[in-house]
Amino acid sequence: MLEVRKLLDVGRDDGVYRLGIHGIDGVGKSTLAREVYNKISDHFDASCFIENVREKSKKHGLRHLQNIILSKILGEKDITSAQQVSSKVQRHRLQQKKVLMVLDDVDKPEKLQEVTGKLAWFGPGSKVIITTQDKQLLTSYDVNRTYEVKKLNTDDALQLLKWKAFKMHYFDPRYEKLLNRAVTYASSLPLTLEILASNLFGKSVKEWKSTLEEFERSPKRPIKMILKVIFDSLKEKEKNVLLDIACCFKGYELTEVQNILHAHYGHCMKYYIDVLVDKSLVYISHGTEPCNDTITMHDMIAEEIVQQESMTKPGERRRLWSLEDVREVLGYNTVSETHEWFDLVF
Repeated sequence: MLEVRKLLDVGRDDGVYRLGIHGIDGVGKSTLAREVYNKISDHFDASCFIENVREKSKKHGLRHLQNIILSKILGEKDITSAQQVSSKVQRHRLQQKKVLMVLDDVDKPEKLQEVTGKLAWFGPGSKVIITTQDKQLLTSYDVNRTYEVKKLNTDDALQLLKWKAFKMHYFDPRYEKLLNRAVTYASSLPLTLEILASNLFGKSVKEWKSTLEEFERSPKRPIKMILKVIFDSLKEKEKNVLLDIACCFKGYELTEVQNILHAHYGHCMKYYIDVLVDKSLVYISHGTEPCNDTITMHDMIAEEIVQQESMTKPGERRRLWSLEDVREVLGYNTVSETHEWFDLVF
């Protein structure tokens, strides 16, 4: 992270600086961007972190994302159209602000252009950080510098796995060989290591060995197999809450999600959400105030979790993940008799 902060050089005030962070899915791009954002945001007049740009743009459109950004930067809740910034007054206000903007998980160049608007609107010293799997996207956007997030080396992967699996620096030496097997199985990917460690936490050496043998025999990708085992181990209500978050409430304020789910299920949701956090299936992004905490999850986890009930037959799932699945289910009338219609998510 220190290297990325040096690339940003928060003290520079010569125009708008753009940094691109790229790497394969699950390698930790979003985590790195969030850490940098939390460390340097105090150096700016205004800041915003927009998660899951790829998914949100599909659901709500690019203009919606642009309005959110402008509202956060200008500190106004009633911006309904990006055209409002075309006025000389609004442009002048933007040009007086040193802004930090993070756009997480961008997949197309045109989305960058549409969401960020004209960088000339922002004041000198502003920084824009983009995370993406597509390095070429960064080239087309003409970023100042790029940084590739690579897989962890073996030592770092072991340290992450040990801490997540044991919650302490000390561990029984009998686990040593199993830890190395787990790192090899997870291909040193941070996301896979975290969910694997959560599944192994509190288990005996015998259980570790049995679990790893089961994983290693499966032809599925490691993360698919791990998520299947974890999902199957959840209680029914925990599964429902996880599916609700995956399909409907990623990026929502935590208190709002708890209230909505409490109204639906009639139980306090804190326990169920805490279970999912402990298993590294969802995480809480902490805001400046507790009431601003948001709940979210990695896109890869969300997609895999929704498919767990049926990998090939969307009509047998309680939730539908994509518009293509909705079209297939409704077009071919493949909804199962036990499917509850209000659970369909468009």
